[in-house]
Amino acid sequence: MRSSRGRSPLRAAVTGAYLSLSVVAGLSLLAGVPARAQLPTVASINLCTDQLVLSVADPGQILSLSWLASDPEESMLAAEAARYPQNYGSAEEVIQVGADIILAGTLTSPFTRELLRRLGATVVEIEPETSLDDTYRNLLVVGAAIDRAAESGRLVARMRERADAIQARAPTPLRTAVIIRPGGFTIGRETLANDVLGLAGLQNDVAELDRWGSLSVEALLSARPEFVVITRYRMNDASLANAFFAHPALRRFSAQQKTLAIEARQVACGTPASLAAAEALLEQMAAL
Repeated sequence: MRSSRGRSPLRAAVTGAYLSLSVVAGLSLLAGVPARAQLPTVASINLCTDQLVLSVADPGQILSLSWLASDPEESMLAAEAARYPQNYGSAEEVIQVGADIILAGTLTSPFTRELLRRLGATVVEIEPETSLDDTYRNLLVVGAAIDRAAESGRLVARMRERADAIQARAPTPLRTAVIIRPGGFTIGRETLANDVLGLAGLQNDVAELDRWGSLSVEALLSARPEFVVITRYRMNDASLANAFFAHPALRRFSAQQKTLAIEARQVACGTPASLAAAEALLEQMAAL
């Protein structure tokens, strides 16, 4: 006699058919629900594109950033960048990361960019930022490239509102200023730093330079701007570049003039921190 706990062939067949129909019905229902699109993964091989990616990407998208991104003297987002694997910009190591999108600057090695393309990578090239408008543009370009257009659009809108608020606080008429970088270099027109000065109500006294140039102590003494803006970079490191600031004539000049300071990394790449540089200039001017 068969145990009452056993299963008859008929009952097993019916149960199997029921389960099969349930699975089919479930799959049919799921078919009507669109799956959430997976965001493309991204790697960056340029300091400025690193920070653009960090500003707009979903953290899960980022597979690799350049080694400079996690250096706090170079990057405004060093702490965030330190969470991700680093690369040194070679095509061989970056291609192994397997990112859907690779971001590079137009000044990044042309050989590397071409080799990446030959290896089948999708490379998006970003122009350097020479103004705040360039920064807004690049944030939108990166956002579109990595399917984060809405996020980058909102970020740019917030930055524009912040810039308007800074400009409303800036002194009028413009006050004269000169930027001094380590090594005795300065900046001219068509630079992000020059744009930041203007936003803070400062007129660059050496704007006739095309872009970058050296600034001798003699030229600085003859210009006699109202403000001297120092861009700080590795100030605790002994170097010939920083020794420029110890020149006796420059020290006397700085004591007589009003000295302001920003971080070099704030204007090396276009990021939301570039607006923080303009805000810092306003706060320092108000305190003098």
